[in-house]
Amino acid sequence: MQHRVVTEYSNELHQLLVSVSKHFYFGSDGNVRYQEKPMDVNIKNCYKSRKEHLVYYILRDHFSGTFTFQIATTKRLVPLADFLHYAWSEDVGEEKFIWGMPDFIFIPQMITMDGLFSGLNNIHVNPLHPPSGFASGIRIIRDIEDSLSFFMNRTVDHRLEGMSKLRFEVYDYLINSSYRDNIFVKWQTNLPSEGHPRIVPPYPDFIRLFSKGDAGNSGLVLVGKEQKDKGVQQEKQKLKKKKAAPDYPSFSEEKLSQAQELIYDAWEEPNRQKCLALARKALRISPYCADAYNLLAEKSESMEERQDLYQKGVQAGRTALGDLFFKKHAGHFWGYLETRPYMRALAGLSECLWKNGQRQKAIGNYQKMLQLNPNDNQGIRYILINCLLAEAMDGEAEKLLSEYQESSCFMLYSQALLSFRNLDRGKSTKRLKQAIDSNRYVPNYLLGLKRIPWFLPAGYSWGSEEEAVLYASDAYDVWKDTSGALDWLADEIKNGPMEN
Repeated sequence: MQHRVVTEYSNELHQLLVSVSKHFYFGSDGNVRYQEKPMDVNIKNCYKSRKEHLVYYILRDHFSGTFTFQIATTKRLVPLADFLHYAWSEDVGEEKFIWGMPDFIFIPQMITMDGLFSGLNNIHVNPLHPPSGFASGIRIIRDIEDSLSFFMNRTVDHRLEGMSKLRFEVYDYLINSSYRDNIFVKWQTNLPSEGHPRIVPPYPDFIRLFSKGDAGNSGLVLVGKEQKDKGVQQEKQKLKKKKAAPDYPSFSEEKLSQAQELIYDAWEEPNRQKCLALARKALRISPYCADAYNLLAEKSESMEERQDLYQKGVQAGRTALGDLFFKKHAGHFWGYLETRPYMRALAGLSECLWKNGQRQKAIGNYQKMLQLNPNDNQGIRYILINCLLAEAMDGEAEKLLSEYQESSCFMLYSQALLSFRNLDRGKSTKRLKQAIDSNRYVPNYLLGLKRIPWFLPAGYSWGSEEEAVLYASDAYDVWKDTSGALDWLADEIKNGPMEN
């Protein structure tokens, strides 16, 4: 029978947990693996395992359920005192949903060590062992692991660093969600008016209150070897990192070619995990393989991660080509196969920049791509024209339309909209008729008579409904945000037949 513990306010009782995952471990390539059958492993016996297991450090408020956690591995454990200082600190450079020292803290027998209880008593936090039969945090461990499993499927960086970034997705889902009870709000509104949250001492002072101790062969320690001020150490590390040269091997065309062959195989691989493994293997062969970064970015659903990967792809591609190549071949870039990974990376990066609100950078990149390759085999002009119109850069839009005079619906509808903006009704009506002649399906999607599908077509032919969907998906916001444009479009076509 499980004991029921009752608390009356936030930060009255915290629960400390250190748990070794029974499903996640790290492979030789540094990426996490999942094993369906639970492994018989815990913090006391993990040193016997040949695998490097994922470890959770969790501090949970018993009253509200809000928590904070960090991720480590059995070969890179975090000193317990370090984690407690992190967990109880409010200003740690990242968003947190709990802080302040509690009145009491549950310490499971499994992680008890010399110096822990005396250190907690020194800061007036009363340490207790959970009562026999008390279910101390089993559910929160399960919820965190299930959430990590879900969010991993949306990302591609499954190293320890990448997994650690997913903590904030877990927080949003389990703590700060708008569609379930917000336990952080419960924590905030139920703190005592006096005495809480209790401020944690500065790191050096805090650590000195704990004597060194360990939990035997498991590797779990109370205080790390380095006890100096973290801030000083971090600044030293930053300076050292700035001075250090990038740790990249010398460029090899042969290795790049080998890596690119793996990417060709990865593009044909239907299994996501095998595809990602091929891309990672390509980068181990040559870190200059831009298409490996491109593929990883395409497989990621995290916009932040995608932008970072595309940025790395741009840097890798530019390094592989060399500055002289850009000077020599600008103007007919796409004609050389070796340029295409770089151009794909730059297109992907620009899309991410635009969606993340860095619109002028995105526009600058798109314009740069057209300078490198005016023939525009990638169709960048169709994206750029809507970007320019969205940013009210009508002069630049007029210039782009004059440089690419063509009968595609992408440019003709943009010409019609720009003429409407310029209050030239005669020209705008004429250009709208030309646009409708080029693709009569477009008005249905702009006016909401047909819904733009969630999954966009992979290809199109001129005048097709697929072409209309692709245009409308990019241009709808520009038409909607141009005052009177959709009403004008509806008026111009109301007496004509609409394609259903």
